[in-house]
Amino acid sequence: MEQIKVSVSSFMKDQVKERAENLGLSNSEYFRTLADLDIAIQRYQHLVTYINVLYNKINEMQLQLGMYATPIQEVPTIKLESTE
Repeated sequence: MEQIKVSVSSFMKDQVKERAENLGLSNSEYFRTLADLDIAIQRYQHLVTYINVLYNKINEMQLQLGMYATPIQEVPTIKLESTE
């Protein structure tokens, strides 16, 4: 695992320490979790954008062809629950 050095103000350091303790995490785990969350959100946003583009392209092609061979249906929402 690689190390990254981060400089923060004393106030921020105290806030991070308090927040990490409240969550039962070390400071390092807290920062790793924040970074993972940010990257996961970015990937999710790219995926949603791709899905919307693909959905619109399918609709346009079906309209152009005047046929609807691939029915577009609502996909059931995946229930995401914490495993805690």
